[in-house]
Amino acid sequence: MVGRPQKRTRETREKILAEATRLFSGQGFEATSVDAVAEAAGVAKATVFAHFADKTSLLIAARTSDLEELEAAMRAHVARAPLGETRDYIAGIFHPWLALYRSDPDFARLYLVQTTLRDGPWTRLFLDVCQAMEDCTRDAFARLSREGRLAPGADPDLLAEGVLAFFYHMIVGHSLGALPGEAEQTARFDGLLATWLAAGASG
Repeated sequence: MVGRPQKRTRETREKILAEATRLFSGQGFEATSVDAVAEAAGVAKATVFAHFADKTSLLIAARTSDLEELEAAMRAHVARAPLGETRDYIAGIFHPWLALYRSDPDFARLYLVQTTLRDGPWTRLFLDVCQAMEDCTRDAFARLSREGRLAPGADPDLLAEGVLAFFYHMIVGHSLGALPGEAEQTARFDGLLATWLAAGASG
């Protein structure tokens, strides 16, 4: 008996989150109201706020599983993916993240804003994402160095920092509308990556 209210609470939260995710994906974050989420989930607006502090909290919760899955896949790629072409190996770290932020501009803007704040409500979450990406990128270049895939004297950490800068440039460019489509963004990122690696990679 004790567990039934908890189960109902969990099911209600999951229903709200599922409907919010569907609405955000279908019509965008700004166009989706909390009233619309409540109506779609079949609950009162107050019930939505009992589970989520505000609409932004809903967006974060909707994307948390995506962040976790992408981070796990990124770590696996860095550690175990065949090296193949150096550019393709490094690009494999970033393409899935670019696709996520490209698919959800509101989430991308939230990411950019929160990572510039000292103590925003979601700053820690996004800084942890940044740290994971930095760690994985450095690990990837360290692996390339161990395998003799970098030019003699090339600095793996410097190469990693440059690629990370290209990545953030892509997110900003897309958010501002300068790189609106997948083809434009991918071509620009891969071009920058190839040019940067030409000075430091040997294969």
